[in-house]
Amino acid sequence: MITGRKHQQTAVTLPSLTHQRIQELKQTPRGQHIMQEAFQVFPELVKSLTAALQEKLTRFEQARTKNAGSPEGLTLNTLVDDYQFLEFVQHIMFVKWREEKNKRYFPEDTQVN
Repeated sequence: MITGRKHQQTAVTLPSLTHQRIQELKQTPRGQHIMQEAFQVFPELVKSLTAALQEKLTRFEQARTKNAGSPEGLTLNTLVDDYQFLEFVQHIMFVKWREEKNKRYFPEDTQVN
């Protein structure tokens, strides 16, 4: 989250990351790739996705304030999708972290779904 800047509020509501939506995202090629990653990859992946989303938001906001329209291929819907995918990655990171923790206490059963 960026602090120190005043942003004009819009009427955009971000959809909740529901169990159904998580299952849908797991079926996408990006989701399947994420599911195969080791836990150690996730902190840097979250940083990278966050930075990319922030950069897109900045470009989108600059174009909006200049009344230049949306930058090529960048719409409010794609920003919402990217945000939700970031939430999905954070959720999977938590699941993988929990699996790592469970390995210590339950070494024979570490798969958490």
